[in-house]
Order: sequence, then C-alpha cells, then structure tokens
Amino acid sequence: MKKKRNEKILIIGAGLGGLALAQGLIRDGFNVSVFERDESPTSRSQGYRISIRALGMSALNMLLTPEKMSKVSMAKATDVGDGYTCANEKMEAFFSVPQGQDAAVPFLRSELRSLLQEGVNVEWGKRLVMFEDDGDNVIAHFEDGSYAVGDLLVGCDGGASTVRELLPIVYQNRLGSVPTVIESTLATLGGEIERTSKWNTLLPLNKIGLVHYLGPNSHYLGVCFSERNDRSPTVFWAFTEKIEDLKAPRYQFDQGLQSRIRILDHCKQLMRNEPWHENLKKLVYDTPPEAIMAPWFIRTTRFSDSPQFPMAPTGRVTLVGDSAHSMPTQRGLGGSNVLEDARLLSALLTASQESIDWPSLMEKYEKEMFARAKIAVQESENAAEYFRSLRP
Repeated sequence: MKKKRNEKILIIGAGLGGLALAQGLIRDGFNVSVFERDESPTSRSQGYRISIRALGMSALNMLLTPEKMSKVSMAKATDVGDGYTCANEKMEAFFSVPQGQDAAVPFLRSELRSLLQEGVNVEWGKRLVMFEDDGDNVIAHFEDGSYAVGDLLVGCDGGASTVRELLPIVYQNRLGSVPTVIESTLATLGGEIERTSKWNTLLPLNKIGLVHYLGPNSHYLGVCFSERNDRSPTVFWAFTEKIEDLKAPRYQFDQGLQSRIRILDHCKQLMRNEPWHENLKKLVYDTPPEAIMAPWFIRTTRFSDSPQFPMAPTGRVTLVGDSAHSMPTQRGLGGSNVLEDARLLSALLTASQESIDWPSLMEKYEKEMFARAKIAVQESENAAEYFRSLRP
C-alpha cells in the first residue's frame, strides 16, 4: 500500500476513463471521489463491445493492482473474433485484418466498467452545473445543491463534457488552449438481435470480428458478434448516415417504444431502397423494436494552432478522454487513448513531490496528452475518409 497523500481529486464522470483514473490514484494513496450524473450504474445503456489495443492494455496494467488486473480477462467478450473486415453492401470484402494483429482485445463494456468500479467511491445522481477555482481549491457544484471541494477537478465526462464547456465561463480571458469537440455530419442508428447458429452462416465475414459494410449514398453498416450483460450471444448492428435534418423524428428519442419503432422503420426503408445483401436486410428486418438503441452522433476534435498550457491558469482543472479529444470510431483508437490519458495523469501525480506545483504538472500532462491525441484524431479522420473512398 502506498503512502496516503493529502491531495483530494474530484473526478467528473464514471465511465471507463474516470474509473480507470480513480483506480490508479487510489492505488497510489490519493483521496479520490467520482461524481456521475446517471442515477445508477444501470440507468443508461453503456453499449456493448469496446476494443482495447496494446496502448490501452499497457495503461490498464499500470493503473490496476495485480489482483484486479488478473480479473480483466473475465470481462473479455467470447467467441466474437478480434479481427476487422471492410466490405461492400454485397458482402464482398475489400480487406481484412486477421485475429491477433494490432493487439485489439474485445471487452464487454458493462463488465469492464463493473471491474473498474470496484473499490471506488462513486456518487450517483450528481450532475455538475458549475465549478469555482479560488487558486487554492476547486469547488464542484451539483444540480441537487450539493458541492465538493478538492485540489484537482478532472473532467472525464465524455464528448459533451460539462467541464470543458464551463472552462471559458470560469476563466474567461485567462484560459489556455481548449480543444473544440464538434459534431460531425454523421448519425448512427443501431440495434441487436439474438445470435443463433444461423448467423454464422449468414454473416461469414463476421466470424473473424467486426465488419464495416460500406453501402451507397455514404451509408455504412457496422456489424459484430457480441454478448449481452447476461453473456447471452447477440449480433449488434449500427447503421451510419449523413444528417440531413437534425430535427427529423428518428433523432427525437425519449426511450419509448414509438421512438425505437421510428428508427427501425427508417433503417428498413433505407435497406429496401438500396442494393444491400439479403442477409444484411434480414439482420435489420428481424430486429425487434425494443432492441433498438438511442441514436448517437459522431464527434471529432479541433485543436488550437498555438497551444497554451495549462488550460486552467491555476492548473487545478483538466480533461481526460473524449472530453478532451473525441474522435471517429474507424481506427478504434478512442478507448486506448482514454486509458492512456488516465495512466499518464495518474503517473505524473504519483511522481510529484509532497507540495505539488499544479500549473507545472498540468502543463506537462496536457502537452503530452494533446500531442498524442492530435495524432490519434487525425488518423481516425483519415481512416474514415479512406473507408468512404473505397465505395463510391
């Protein structure tokens, strides 16, 4: 057990990045509290699979105790393949990356999150509305009227980060360079269906892993074998389209059955109007409406040409993961970069002296984090453009 530190770290967001950071800091003796806007761990769908590459696996190994790291393999998705294939709408492959290459390990998000939550103090139902920075402390204010005081506030609250949006309000013209996370012009609509043995025959390319089927009119269908929280097998699909009207009924989601029916009907209509393979049409047509998920909107990031760090003048507020650098999904780099952010920040805090020079420490973290993130975002955007070019 490491020596107990006096510093209090406030983490906003109990996703994979926030919980991984908490694990590393708790392991090294810091006083850590995590605040999450969701009412409970199960109040909102966390998605299905996430692929973690070598960078992320190495980060997890540094953040977790040996005992917890030994449990990580239990969160792996089984019998789903870890390769990648890009194909057209007729299920003809352009190329495949076989299993085992690039060290992509598929995990069930829910199980990995549960593992990372063990031993972490998470306060649920805490929606951040404002923070203050008096130079000596940072104070987080929540919607329910409560507040928390700490030495450092870390925004791990995703692409629509409240912490990032509050930075210019709190610091105004004293602010350093903050990345701009923007909505792309793409939306994704998806669902899942029970995976029976017939799908191994109907979707042969999927036996080695995730497949992106590139269709006409800039549409593409991502399909992967996965598992539900109870480990029952499922086939997950996600249809991506250009957004023509953000106010269209299919994007107005309220968790109700009618919202899901509107999304499913729209996807069926698109499949009927375009020359998709019959097996892919069957996948969408046979999906029950209740298995349709909320639409999500793909984000990317723009960085300042002349960075000034730390972002916050006192160095008492920073960002981790998608809150700092959202990126397209095509390269599968997002999850690993989130975990590497957590490892880097945890390592720098642990290596610091008893009296931390917060601006200096945050400048070091942010320079290294953003330099890596810029490359990952550009690679992800290049991959998205390349995939689109494969199918005129």
